[in-house]
Amino acid sequence: MSKVIYNALKLSEYRPLFHALRVLVIGAGAVGTHLLEFFAKMGLSPDTLDFDSFTLENAAKHSCLIRTPDDAGRNKAQCTSERVQPLLDDGCSSNGINGDLCKLGPEAFSDYDYVVVAVDNFDAKLLLNELIRQLPEDRRPIVIMDGTHDEMAQSVILDNTEFCIDCLIDESWKKDSSIRTSCTGPQVRQFDGVSEIVRTSNLASSMAAHLSAEQLRASVIGDDGVMNRRLTYTAYPHLELSSSHPMRKRNCPGCAIHPPSKIVWLHGNVMDVTLKESMEQISAILGTTDFEIAVHRLNYRKVVHAGFIVDDVCHSCGAPIKVMQHEGRVFLDDLLCDECISQGKPAHHSATFSHGEILHAFEPGCSEEIQKLALYNLGYPLGAHIEIIQRNGALDFLDTKKIVRTIFAFDEDHLKMHEIQKL
Repeated sequence: MSKVIYNALKLSEYRPLFHALRVLVIGAGAVGTHLLEFFAKMGLSPDTLDFDSFTLENAAKHSCLIRTPDDAGRNKAQCTSERVQPLLDDGCSSNGINGDLCKLGPEAFSDYDYVVVAVDNFDAKLLLNELIRQLPEDRRPIVIMDGTHDEMAQSVILDNTEFCIDCLIDESWKKDSSIRTSCTGPQVRQFDGVSEIVRTSNLASSMAAHLSAEQLRASVIGDDGVMNRRLTYTAYPHLELSSSHPMRKRNCPGCAIHPPSKIVWLHGNVMDVTLKESMEQISAILGTTDFEIAVHRLNYRKVVHAGFIVDDVCHSCGAPIKVMQHEGRVFLDDLLCDECISQGKPAHHSATFSHGEILHAFEPGCSEEIQKLALYNLGYPLGAHIEIIQRNGALDFLDTKKIVRTIFAFDEDHLKMHEIQKL
C-alpha cells in the first residue's frame, strides 16, 4: 500500500522534480538535523553521515526531530534518519551511516545529486573537497556548504567549475584546522590572533539549513542565478540577506585536484570482495599477474597514511603483536598486547620500540591470510579509487617510462551508501 501523507494540491507545483533526487548530508548536528527535516518534507531522499552522538548540551540547537532527553547518547546519523522516516514521501528513503569521511572514497558520492556539508571541522571539508574533485564531472554532485557564526548564517552552493571548497577556507584557519568544534565542546575560532568562543543558536542553525534548502530548491527548478553563490543572513540589529560570488583562490591546492583520466571497473564492492577475488578480476582485465595494488593513501590533517601494518610491538611492554590494520585506522591504544590491556597499562610513544612489518602494496603472491581479507578491512574506503601498478621491469619508481598506473573502482560501492549503517 502506498504511503500518502501530504496533500499535493497544497504544495509546490515543482514538488515532483525532487522525488528522483538523492542528497547526502554530512553532519547530523545542529544544522544537519534541520536539513534532514526540510529535505524529507521537500520530497527528497536524504542520507546522512556522522560518527558522533547526541548530547544534552547541544539540544537547544537541534531540530525538533530529535527527542530530548530520549535521544541523548544515540548516533546522530542513525537517530536522525530513523526520526525522519514518517515524513518521507512514498518511494523516498533515508539512510543514516555511523561513520566518518576517512572511510569514504570518491565513488561513494557518485550516486548523489547534492552533497551538503554541515560540519565545522575544516579538515573534514578539505578531505571532502579532495574526494569530490576526484570524480569525473558527469558523476560529480553539486556541493552546498553552510555554517553559522553568532546569529549569522551562511550557505554556499558550488558545482566546482569556478571555485572549490578549499577556496572558501581562509589559509589562517588551516593552521589548526582540526580545532574543537561544537560537537566536542565550545566552538573556538581565531580572530585577529585571539581565540574566541563562537556562540550560536537554534535560530542561526535553522536559518543556515533554510538557506541551503533554498539554494537546492532553486537549483532543482532551474534558476540560472543560484549556482556558485553565497547567501548570508545577518540578524538584528543589522538585519540583512545578501548574495555574493566567492572567488577562486590564487594557486589553490584544492582546485589543482583532478579526476583520473580513466577508471576501470571491477564488479562488487570493497565491503564484500576479498583481496584475492579482486586480484583475480584485475588479472583477467590486464592479462597478467605481474602487478601490485597500492595500499590506500589517506591524506588527512596534513599527514599521509599509506601503509598496512602487519605486525608491530606492544607500546607498553614491547612484546610482538599482530595488527593487520591500515595505519590510518590505528590509534596508539590499538598497539597493546592482550596482557597489558587486561592489566590496564597505557600505551606510549617511544623511539626505543622497533617497528614491525609495514606493507605499501599488495602483490598476488602475498600471504593467504591477507588475501582472505575484504578490501575494506585492508584499509580501502567505500568508493575507493584503487591504484594498480605495473612495473614492466622498472627497478624503481623513478623509471616512469616503464611504469604504468591504472585506477580501478567497484561498480556497487555507490549503492552501499543507501543501505550500510556503520563504517
